[in-house]
Amino acid sequence: MPLYDYKNPKNNKIFTELRKVKDWNKPYILKDGTKCERVFSYGNIGIVNKNAEVFEKDSEYVKKIKPKNIKFNDGHIEKYDPRKHR
Repeated sequence: MPLYDYKNPKNNKIFTELRKVKDWNKPYILKDGTKCERVFSYGNIGIVNKNAEVFEKDSEYVKKIKPKNIKFNDGHIEKYDPRKHR
């Protein structure tokens, strides 16, 4: 059985639970009846925001590779400006 991460909506704490693979996408129900949705976290990195732009996720990496343009999630492209795109 693998470990899955869940977020408690009352206190925003992330906790890990051992669950069956067939239950991977079901919410975890606490003893008090609170429904905790599954989140994707990677150690101390935190919750992955799939709606964030690439420069918002890891601005230091983007600065390091020095791109000419940045493509946004909605498809439009802008010239990269390290002061603007942090």
